[in-house]
Amino acid sequence: MKVYRKQAVRIGILFLAAMASYMVGSELTASSVNSANQFTNINMNFLQIGIILEFINSAAVLGIAVLFHRILKTYSETTSILYVLSRSLEAFLLLICSVCTLTIALTNPQNVQVVAPYLLSMRELLFQTAMIALGAGSIFMCQTLFTSRLIPRPLSILGIVGYAALLLSGLLSLFGYHQFGMMLFIPGALFEIAFPLWLFWKGFTPKAPNGRLTDSI
Repeated sequence: MKVYRKQAVRIGILFLAAMASYMVGSELTASSVNSANQFTNINMNFLQIGIILEFINSAAVLGIAVLFHRILKTYSETTSILYVLSRSLEAFLLLICSVCTLTIALTNPQNVQVVAPYLLSMRELLFQTAMIALGAGSIFMCQTLFTSRLIPRPLSILGIVGYAALLLSGLLSLFGYHQFGMMLFIPGALFEIAFPLWLFWKGFTPKAPNGRLTDSI
């Protein structure tokens, strides 16, 4: 029996939307700032598109938190609160990153070249801190998915490993060990692709004995 079907599809859409919008948006934004650092001018069109996509990411992240709260609280009130807090912090930090970048570029475009290195460093710091928050909260989320069997346990394990690696990547990056970042991102990225695809296909299918989820929600 498929349960929480509408919520599952919405969460899947938001996961993919968040990933795609931030990957493209952050690349456009960072390359625009970096171009000002290297060539004394900034591509405002690319920058604005990038910032809009980053805004979309933050909105999608908050949407995930809200939709997941309704499901997770059935199994663990503590986990649902921790997950909402962690994803809200992630969205807030990335939003600050976007707003600061856009504000500096719009109010003082002629000096972007001067502040570009500091702006890029600030973006990296906020991003890694956001990833630490995401990793910490999502480990508990995946652990609850594992115990409740809302999704297959191997997929939950991939999530636990992936978010633990993401948390470690963020911590290492803050201490200057950036060379491990890409490798540690891989398990989490695989989960954030496989998880929404599973939700589109099967939704949440709990096998817990309490049977508290229903099709009507």
